[in-house]
Amino acid sequence: MLILKHPELMSLVHGYPGGLLPVRHPENGKLLLVIKAQKEYILAARLNGGFSFYLAPLMSTSGLTVALTTAFFDDDDEPLVVQTGIFNDPDGKDLLELLAYDELDIHFLDEHNREWMSYRATLWDGGSVIVQRTPIGLLTYHEETVTGIYAALAVWFGNRTAADDDKAIKVVFEDELFPSDIFISDIRPDVHDYLGSGGHSRSTLEREDAGYFQERDIILNLKSAFRGPQIALNPVRRDTGKELVDVMAENSTHLILIQAKDSPNTGVSLDRTLDRKRRTSQHQIGKAVNQAKGAAKYVRGHDILKLTVKEKNLDVDTAGKSIVSLIIVQEMFLDQGDQFVARYREMQGLVDVFVMLDYSAFTQFCYEFPGDQGLMEALTAYSSNIVKNGNWIEPQAYVINHRIKRLGGYSGSSAETEWHPRDRPTGSKV
Repeated sequence: MLILKHPELMSLVHGYPGGLLPVRHPENGKLLLVIKAQKEYILAARLNGGFSFYLAPLMSTSGLTVALTTAFFDDDDEPLVVQTGIFNDPDGKDLLELLAYDELDIHFLDEHNREWMSYRATLWDGGSVIVQRTPIGLLTYHEETVTGIYAALAVWFGNRTAADDDKAIKVVFEDELFPSDIFISDIRPDVHDYLGSGGHSRSTLEREDAGYFQERDIILNLKSAFRGPQIALNPVRRDTGKELVDVMAENSTHLILIQAKDSPNTGVSLDRTLDRKRRTSQHQIGKAVNQAKGAAKYVRGHDILKLTVKEKNLDVDTAGKSIVSLIIVQEMFLDQGDQFVARYREMQGLVDVFVMLDYSAFTQFCYEFPGDQGLMEALTAYSSNIVKNGNWIEPQAYVINHRIKRLGGYSGSSAETEWHPRDRPTGSKV
């Protein structure tokens, strides 16, 4: 595994929030590629034996430039993608260099730095600007440029033709660098200090029992904002013996009630039609909202919540706290915004803040807004904008726009502690 063989890369790789990270091999100086993505992306690549790079030619005021879409084909027409801006900085030049390689070592990690597979791959360029030697210019990184590049890239990929598919750079896995069918057991005490923890957890890439894994991954994200003892897994009402929520977190000002819905991560589930995935998403959201309503009504009716967490009593004081209801589902479809807004309206008056996110967006919120107060303020502002204006806001775009404004004109190596938003995972589909 990459980090085991080269521990000097740990801070760089583990500090990278997600997307494509070119890394110089410590020994031979050649670039390798770290892809940090969620389980669906990684499994789609493994099942397909590879993925594709689309190097999109885009016109700018300075002439022809390029941006990159990396496509993981769970669906032939609308795959899972990562959008990457390519700018005139070391990262951009490194990406163009590795895209021209005939052979490339690729390491796949998830958002919690679990390395699931590594391959030596062959790159087959079907006619990109690289193989055609088309003159291009790279733009300087700044806020307006990034926003414009992402918008243009989304339009280009959405309107791509069969000829564009043919010109893509096909990545074909050849040799495993270590066995990919692995099981990870985590016994780190600092990871399992939340209420309801069994002191250890397990993880696999392919997941039939989706709920077990998703709930613990949600807690790992929450721990960027809350201390372990502030988080409870599967709290149960003592009066009924029924589970209140999947995950609960609290501080002195807020109580967060989380309902989580995920689907199995298997070849069968990824191979389902988009229509089936839409219906699954709608069903998950409907069920989660009904559960959220029940939890909210119980919490509103009690100043002290009498709960049990793994057979230990827990009394939670709700007096004066803002009640935040958070629903996390596997996938949300961008063209169902009106339905999402209606769900926000349903929850008005039941809780102080209601937020509905897919898991990818939730991960990005936790990364971008570390600390409990920062995260609560961000979720509150996001929800308030939706309720006030009556328009759904795509959450990943909301977070990335915040990041772009925060970093302003930052441009530099991805080895810096703070990451600029060149990579944009867009698992939510149109």
